[in-house]
Amino acid sequence: MATYLFTFYCTFLVVLFVMPSYRTYKKTGINPFKFTKDETAINYVGKAYKIISAIAFITITLNAFLPRAMQYLATIEYLKSDIIVWIGFGFLHLAFLVIFIAQRNMANEWRIGIDDENKVNLITKGLFGISRNPIFLGVLIAFVGMFLIIPNAVTFVILISGFIVIQVQVRLEEEFLIKQLGEEYIVYMNNVKRWLI
Repeated sequence: MATYLFTFYCTFLVVLFVMPSYRTYKKTGINPFKFTKDETAINYVGKAYKIISAIAFITITLNAFLPRAMQYLATIEYLKSDIIVWIGFGFLHLAFLVIFIAQRNMANEWRIGIDDENKVNLITKGLFGISRNPIFLGVLIAFVGMFLIIPNAVTFVILISGFIVIQVQVRLEEEFLIKQLGEEYIVYMNNVKRWLI
């Protein structure tokens, strides 16, 4: 299970973030990574993402290849059960599917961060017709899945900090899109929920 989790997580990162970014760059010439070193709120969010992702990768790697180290990460014993692990894997696979479909809906509009250099086109088809942020929703589901599979203090911090960072980014993006798209985005906000409910 631990090795499968490691393999799945690596596949998750490559298929859902590296490949779409490369594909977008090849088709449009636009680098979809929009976080910079400027001291802005959105770039601070980007730094937080990098730290959270690095800690998640290290934790999953230790779990797979140095399992003895996990005893020092304050395991939450009452959450350790095969059923909860399977539920966690269910969440991870659901997250993969949600993000994969949402990225296909976005096509060449895929960005990581806020793109204030190129024309913004509003996507309302597919999963964006039932949630304004299906990719972030998928990432949150993945954080929950990882916590259920490896219930300890580190994955709990990843879950909570990831939730807070995503909430901040979503609101920054909403402010940006209202400025860029105006009434078009306000109408979309009125018709489609931020998450699902």
